[in-house]
Amino acid sequence: MKNLLKKIISLFVFYFYCTLSFSHELWLEPVNFNLKPNQILQTHIKVGQNFHGEKYPYIGAETIKLNLFHDTKIIQLKHRDGDYPAIQATLAKKGSYILAYESAPELLQYDNFDKFKSFLEEQGLWNQEKYTSSDKISESYTRYAKSIITAGNAPGSDFKTGLLFELVVLNSISNLRNQSDIPVKLYYQDKPYANCQITMFRLFQNNLDIYRIVTNDKGEAKIPIKEGGKFLLNAVYFSKNDNKQINADWKSLWASSTFEIIK
Repeated sequence: MKNLLKKIISLFVFYFYCTLSFSHELWLEPVNFNLKPNQILQTHIKVGQNFHGEKYPYIGAETIKLNLFHDTKIIQLKHRDGDYPAIQATLAKKGSYILAYESAPELLQYDNFDKFKSFLEEQGLWNQEKYTSSDKISESYTRYAKSIITAGNAPGSDFKTGLLFELVVLNSISNLRNQSDIPVKLYYQDKPYANCQITMFRLFQNNLDIYRIVTNDKGEAKIPIKEGGKFLLNAVYFSKNDNKQINADWKSLWASSTFEIIK
């Protein structure tokens, strides 16, 4: 049985790396964002694009950090390689819960400069003077994903969880129901991160909206709620790789946050 489990996990890891070669985006997607006390939270780790991706089991080798917070207090999670959905926990009390995940760094080799340029343009990072053509371009990337969950009609409050690159929703989710915008703040190394593109994916009645906005000098942005729905916010930090232990030209950090607003 153990050998079979190892084979299954190995296949998932292989497929995980194949998917990563085509997409950087990783997010946490609960089966339900709003639960009752004592219900089991089931959350998938997903990799893909445009709020559509493949579901992966929990793999310890790919995980640096995975925490569940209840009203800012950490709840210890029990993981086993192969858990599917990847994250499973009983929400014993009413309140707001935050999942915070940090992936292990991964390496990507771009096939050509045009693909590298296309990625930078999509994320609002392209600078013709900064990035010059090259036959071989390598990148190290790490993902920092969050999800806001509620139990028992709680407010759905967000806060900083200690991730290196992190998105924070400034108002509680329940208070956003009658609002027109989502106020969010982006942090890098615990400081506001200005002039960075945030991409919003909103899924409502099987329709997907995509909206892009740039953070102001306080690292803040307002993103439209419209009719509500399920939201995925994504932002990218990009720089020269300064980690001598990783053989890569560039470094990217990906912050994501998921939540649901019901109007």
